Amino acid sequence: MPGAVRVTGLPNLLAATLLFFTSVSATSSVISRYTRDIGASVAASGQVYALTPLVAALLRIPVGIAADRGNAKRFLVAGGFAATAAGIAAAFAYTVPMVALVRVLQGLALAFFVAPSIAAAAALGGEAFTRAISMRAVMVTAALIVGPLAAGFIVDWLGYWAVFIFTAITGFAAAVIATSIPLRQARIDRLHKGPGLRDALTLGVLLAIALAVVDGMVFFSVQSLPQMQLRDLGYRASVFGLFQSLTAASGLVARGLSSHVYTRLGPRRMLALGFALEAIGLSLLAEYPVPPLLYLAGILYGFGSGTSIPGEQMLASMSAPRSAGNRAASLYTLGFDVGGTIGLFVLSEIANSMGYSPAYSIAALAAVAAGTLALLVAGRATRRQEARL
Repeated sequence: MPGAVRVTGLPNLLAATLLFFTSVSATSSVISRYTRDIGASVAASGQVYALTPLVAALLRIPVGIAADRGNAKRFLVAGGFAATAAGIAAAFAYTVPMVALVRVLQGLALAFFVAPSIAAAAALGGEAFTRAISMRAVMVTAALIVGPLAAGFIVDWLGYWAVFIFTAITGFAAAVIATSIPLRQARIDRLHKGPGLRDALTLGVLLAIALAVVDGMVFFSVQSLPQMQLRDLGYRASVFGLFQSLTAASGLVARGLSSHVYTRLGPRRMLALGFALEAIGLSLLAEYPVPPLLYLAGILYGFGSGTSIPGEQMLASMSAPRSAGNRAASLYTLGFDVGGTIGLFVLSEIANSMGYSPAYSIAALAAVAAGTLALLVAGRATRRQEARL
């Protein structure tokens, strides 16, 4: 029965999500530092880091279309195995091109796993889809707490090789659990010969994509630039790990409240609040990039992104037709990846030539612009969707 599927399927999805993002975040939280340690410049290290969202962006649409044809579970499993391969490759990466291969594999992992997991949460949650998406978001954030913190201490105590093996093991566990998720696709979806993108491109989805571009730029930059800056200033890996964990912990609180905030404030004010907090955190990071104010900047940014990102996902999910859920999620995450790729290429070059502070300041201005856009458009997008129902 459908209800039974939701009861048994959602916990498995949440467990796989936790393990998958623990694997990816642990590798990501030390890979820029590692790239600098083997001799790459700030710009080159940032550009290598940007390969992950670039590869993911190229695959988002094909994955979304294929998942809507009934292959969602296969992509979840493939994402776990790609994360495993990335961890193994990282353990033997001694040159910049080899590190680039690691980031390509992580891009494959994210492309395969992220959008299908968002759509799967919505499907398994049924009418309570916003709560299911929030629960998935909590698992993502919990992984972003555990992964970087563990990785930082493992690097300081045991070295890079040990943390990369840890990420391979957690990626493999995610793949195994994903095989037990009882996803079902409606018969009409399986027989659909050519699902395209047009029916997924509602005003709400388009707005979510535009906002995701900014959030992607900021998210990947905050993952990479402070990692390199702290290394350059002589701080141990665990300092950045703690920064990332505090960022994620504040995001966890925000994500846990996201469905209630969405109900209370609506998408317009929820998104504006999230981006305002992001901008404040980034501005503080530009002025005080070292402990203890570094940690306060991370907390403010984390609470902001923990508010804005679930808001974008809910907006995209509620604005898309049910039969286009994976495509809408893929388009949304495509925007996130495009923003991460372009933003990190640009901001890492700025950090290399002008310093880290101007790069953070530009990211803060982009967050202000995104919050303003949400205030202007989000209300109209949701009213249009309600009129269609």
